[in-house]
Amino acid sequence: MTAIDTKLEHKPRRNSNRPVWDEEPSAAGKAVKALFLICYGAAIVLPLWAVLATSLASEEALARAGGNLLLLPTDVSFQAYQEIFSGGALTDSLVLTTVLTIGGTAISMVLTICGAYALSRTGSLLHRPILWTILLTFLFGPGMYPSFLVVQKLGLFNSYWSLILPGAVGTFNIIILRAFFMNSIPGELIDAAKIDGAGEFRTLLTIVLPMSKAILAVIALFYAVGNWNIYFSAVLYTPGLDTQPIQVVLQRMLMSTQGLPEGAQAAAQYQNQGAAAPTAALKMAVVVCTIIPIVIMYPFIQKHFTKAVITGAIKG
Repeated sequence: MTAIDTKLEHKPRRNSNRPVWDEEPSAAGKAVKALFLICYGAAIVLPLWAVLATSLASEEALARAGGNLLLLPTDVSFQAYQEIFSGGALTDSLVLTTVLTIGGTAISMVLTICGAYALSRTGSLLHRPILWTILLTFLFGPGMYPSFLVVQKLGLFNSYWSLILPGAVGTFNIIILRAFFMNSIPGELIDAAKIDGAGEFRTLLTIVLPMSKAILAVIALFYAVGNWNIYFSAVLYTPGLDTQPIQVVLQRMLMSTQGLPEGAQAAAQYQNQGAAAPTAALKMAVVVCTIIPIVIMYPFIQKHFTKAVITGAIKG
């Protein structure tokens, strides 16, 4: 037997019963994947780092950089964050956004859970008509002008309730949670609870909800992110209120130094309030404050998110 035959004999052969994508990648393939992941991670991390570094830069460092974003701030300063949390308009906006997020998420979760559980019980009152009515909203959206008229006629215009109630219930979230209740909660447990004399509310609170923590965490995250990032509804429904959500304040700050008509209006508004135009560090500090809560929330929800997605994929 020659050396070539010996080398061919010991060469591992691909298992014909396994697909090509299930085989162990080659060294070149691993290197390409690693390079792609590094570039992809850098494309995400570097802009965030530039925003954070610029928010910590001093006025002198920003002046030397010509107002551009910095990657390495030479003079670290927390003046921008001190101005945000000094008790002025920015502090009020952050407090308002936090209250809207917590209150809006709580109201949305209560309505979504009750609606999904009621629709998961096939013998409930008007089950099919209500279900079809909810499903029709997937196909026919109300549009901006009809929604504005509804808010106005209900007396919610220039009220913070207009930022919570119109979007309190998400159709997609109700359908997903209803499917989870129907497919992932054993019917035997609910029947046993009824035999023991438990009503619907007690069954929901003591049996269904403790077994649905994963998907409830995911839906709560969806609602929280939506309420935290609320912008267009605030511009449309609450133009006369002094305190606006932080996203609206951030948009006005970003436009205050641009040579556009909107920017001129925003700059005039700052001048009327007796405040100077926001600096680049202050703008980036507000951006950091709008990003940090969601970034902190995601690691705690990630394990529940994965579990909920896998459960939905298996049961759905």
